[in-house]
Amino acid sequence: MTFFISPISFAKTIQCILILSCTTCFAAFSIPESQVLRFDSGPPQSVIADQSIALNLSSRYQTTLGFGWITSPRDSFVRADLSRSRSALTIDGVVGEEFDFRADIAAGDWIVTIWLEMGEFDHNATQISIQGQPCVVDWQEFPAAAEPSQNLPKLYRVFHTTAQVGSDGLILKFQGKDSDVRLLGISLMRQQYEYTPVQLNFLAKIKSNLSLNNYSSLPSLIQEVKTAVLANPTDSVLALWLQRMEFLAAAEKYYEMRGWEWAEGETRLSMFDRHHQAIMLLDGILAGQKAVGEPLADPARYLRGRLLYWLGKERGGSEVIANANHDLKLLYQNYPEDDLLAMYASKQIDSQDDCDCLESSPEAPAWSVLQHEALCRLRAIIRWWTTERQIANGEFGGKFGDDVELLRWWAPLCLAGDQTALQGWKLLADGVWHSKHVNQGYARKLADVEHSSEFISDTAPLMVFYSDEPEYLTRLQPSAQLFQDFWTGLTPQGNRFFRSAWFSATDLETTEPKGRDVEFNCRAAKAVRYLVGRRPDPQLVATLHEWSMAWVEASLSTEKGKPRGIFPASIRFEDESINGDGKNWYQADMYWDYYDWYHSAGSLLLDQVFYTYLLTRDERLLEPLLLTLDLIRSQESQALESNHPEGSPAWAAQILRNCSLFWEVIEQWRFTTRNQTFDDLIMLYGSPYGRYRVSGDERHLVEGLNTLLDDVRFNTPLKTNEALFTDRVYVAESEALKGMLTGDGIPSNTSPYFYVSWEHTDGNFTALVVDAREEGIKVELFSHADEQREIVMRVWRVKPGLYVVRHKCLGSSIGEDVVNISSPGERISITLPPQQLLEIELSRISDPPKSD
Repeated sequence: MTFFISPISFAKTIQCILILSCTTCFAAFSIPESQVLRFDSGPPQSVIADQSIALNLSSRYQTTLGFGWITSPRDSFVRADLSRSRSALTIDGVVGEEFDFRADIAAGDWIVTIWLEMGEFDHNATQISIQGQPCVVDWQEFPAAAEPSQNLPKLYRVFHTTAQVGSDGLILKFQGKDSDVRLLGISLMRQQYEYTPVQLNFLAKIKSNLSLNNYSSLPSLIQEVKTAVLANPTDSVLALWLQRMEFLAAAEKYYEMRGWEWAEGETRLSMFDRHHQAIMLLDGILAGQKAVGEPLADPARYLRGRLLYWLGKERGGSEVIANANHDLKLLYQNYPEDDLLAMYASKQIDSQDDCDCLESSPEAPAWSVLQHEALCRLRAIIRWWTTERQIANGEFGGKFGDDVELLRWWAPLCLAGDQTALQGWKLLADGVWHSKHVNQGYARKLADVEHSSEFISDTAPLMVFYSDEPEYLTRLQPSAQLFQDFWTGLTPQGNRFFRSAWFSATDLETTEPKGRDVEFNCRAAKAVRYLVGRRPDPQLVATLHEWSMAWVEASLSTEKGKPRGIFPASIRFEDESINGDGKNWYQADMYWDYYDWYHSAGSLLLDQVFYTYLLTRDERLLEPLLLTLDLIRSQESQALESNHPEGSPAWAAQILRNCSLFWEVIEQWRFTTRNQTFDDLIMLYGSPYGRYRVSGDERHLVEGLNTLLDDVRFNTPLKTNEALFTDRVYVAESEALKGMLTGDGIPSNTSPYFYVSWEHTDGNFTALVVDAREEGIKVELFSHADEQREIVMRVWRVKPGLYVVRHKCLGSSIGEDVVNISSPGERISITLPPQQLLEIELSRISDPPKSD
């Protein structure tokens, strides 16, 4: 019986008995004497799985046959569209609301395995009864899809149990609870409690050749056991082990496919479908884990536990997370010396590496010592991804849509001039741009903005600051055109909003609840902000300003009880109503919960509006920011309380206190305006870098870097080779590191606030932006190298003009230069001395010289 996931060969030779109808051609078998029986359900013309008995609609129970339907299914089906991921057994089946099957097998204990399509639901929608008793069907359930689908799922389940059979044979009853039952096949194997010498020999081979994390010998073991089963078809023990090994091999194959583009082409299953299918196959092994001498339980549990762990990280689901913890905890109890299981148990495991051996100069400030190590460890993780996992088209193996999110914490290294990180980013950005996922400069597939925007927003914008190649500016132009002419428009009230939150480069949906503007639309507009940040365009800035002002007006509304100054969750384009017909201001009810206000607390919009303020200096754009800070201050007396009524000012303030992006935007406002009114709040809730900039106390930098190092010193495999979903590889406080290096600590690089970036650096380089404003920058540099090095500082956010560059070492001037900064990105050469703190101060002395 073949369970490998492979294309079906319809020329396959049927090695057993083909029953086209319930006729005398089954006479060669005696059901009561059989030890192993396999039934393959489907239409009469379908190909039957090896060593299986056909089970179609006409297979009515007859005593002369010894098997068949007591109550027949309604219809049969073939899933020809799934031929790349199904076998002869699972490609077809029978369907009905309720039906019964009988087999006159011998009395005794039997192992029953049933293959069922999922049907219309992600949860178990089938009741199975054996001998009139309902069975507990303990399949892994998964969170329902956020957006409803009318398509049948592509996956099938495996139910595995034991049954006590008396003189009346076995009766199976199938009942659909919420939808039809879709039966693919049944196998019945006689339970044996004592093994023969041959079986014991195979058991020893399986145990000695399979380990928790090594399945390399599985194909050869399968072939060996398959040969033995063909030689002795009545050996139910070997037949069962073969079935389970084939489940394990198929699950492991799906696991190794990860999110590679080629895997979806090969199987026609998405990454999530492949991993869910793997878990469903492993369920078929682990349901029999209590069997004596079960040789595959631990490897299957190890694989299932890790799959569930990463699915829980990716999509949540209390049952998924609980079952992952159960599997991995049970294994850790049995294998306490296994480092990887210890990591999954949240133990800190330190693997020796070069970053453990960094030497620190006694002259180095504390921030530099810690930053040196932090950069080393980030560099090591990124180098693993670029050298061990990345392939020629840029993929990291987590699917393009998630791979791009891996880059969100790479910016500190890229802006610090690390060539490995830059080359890896460029390879992925180019690969995405030329992939099937991008069309006319944006996502090809119509989808909600959180998903459709990622391909461009996470790859292309920063390339215009990493590289001077004109092509990368050109790649941002389609987003600008779409933003101006297609995605946004003027409402009947005359305000500019996005017409939808579901769009591509060529289509958008405006039906409720999709026809609304949401703060995640700022991600689609990220390319526009970076474009005007690198190449100012008055018309584009004007359009950004119109959109920002529309949201400012919405923030001032108190409709549906919204506090004044807070951005609502969504605005319906057709009438500008907050959340359409929704009852409150904070729940968008747009399928995905990240469109609800509490997810980002309006901070993506605050970032968009504040960046537009930097472009226009329109003071009206600051009103939501200031009103929100006033709101937080007014609720400080309740800061330690919880259980505030949803939607109330106290509830909103509590969420805002814990929103890092909000405070990073506030800090950029503070750095730009020098307004100290809310410094007390920044010191309470702001980022480590923000608190340093406000207070000058370097202990805040040390705090932030220690948090980062606590995250990256340990359990490196969970950020590299074990990571199944690349968008779930995080680095804590990477924003603090970026702030130190560039003056910009904004999470996910939402807008280009950085004042400086660096080129021609090495692994010994560290930097701290001490102060930055439009008319000057002050940085401290420290090199842990033994020799001096020529580096380059690129200056991005100062006014054009003549500047003096002063160099100081040990508090004494070692030189100064006058430079003309005429455009963003001007390069200034710096000689970095070895193991000495170098202070660089850039100060504006006059307007730029007039050209003749």
